Amino acid sequence: MTGFGKFLVATIVSFFLMIGALGSDHPTFLIALALLVWIIFAWSIGSGSSKRNREREEQIKLFNSFIKSKDKF
Repeated sequence: MTGFGKFLVATIVSFFLMIGALGSDHPTFLIALALLVWIIFAWSIGSGSSKRNREREEQIKLFNSFIKSKDKF
């Protein structure tokens, strides 16, 4: 899922949680869930970029080892 898709899902879910908190007798739990949705969103966006960087570094290492093996022949 793209970053925009994750943002859209987090917005919709937290919106409905906040609307539910308005009519609740004890809204603390629903507000905490809405905040948790945004924390998970921020975590997923942040972890995706580091994962891509690790994958890119791995591809560069594999490419360099391939080039070194070609130079031997």
